[in-house]
Parts: sequence; C-alpha cells; structure tokens
Amino acid sequence: MVEEDLTSLKEHGAYADCRDACGDNCCDTYEAEREARRSSEQKTRKCLLCREPFPSAWAGERVCRKCKSTSTWRSSGME
Repeated sequence: MVEEDLTSLKEHGAYADCRDACGDNCCDTYEAEREARRSSEQKTRKCLLCREPFPSAWAGERVCRKCKSTSTWRSSGME
C-alpha cells in the first residue's frame, strides 16, 4: 500500500526520493552527518547563572537543572 502511494506521488511530482537523484549512499551520508552534528551539540557547558559545568543536551541549553529549579528562574524574575 505504501509503495503504491509513493509511486503515485512520484508520478505527480509531489514526492522525490533522494536515492532517485544521487544513489543509495546519500541517505546514509546525510544521517551520518546529522548524527555527528547532534553529538557535537551534546557536551559539558557552563551554566549562565551559576557558572558551574553541567551536561548540556543541545547547544541552546545553557542553564543547569539546579538553577532552573529555583523560584527565581521559574517566576522569570531574572533582574
């Protein structure tokens, strides 16, 4: 069923499989690059509030759990 739907979409130009354009290895290469970027985001960073190192899951996570649990952080009273 899914293959039929994809074939129909391809015929109408609404779907393009990257393997059609660049071969079987492109998806594997893309996934490897994406995983490398993701793992580079996961690292130890210094908290912007207490300056202590903490394990950050992504580049935008810059405040540690301890600081996020404070009433000041929860009330958005960062003054």
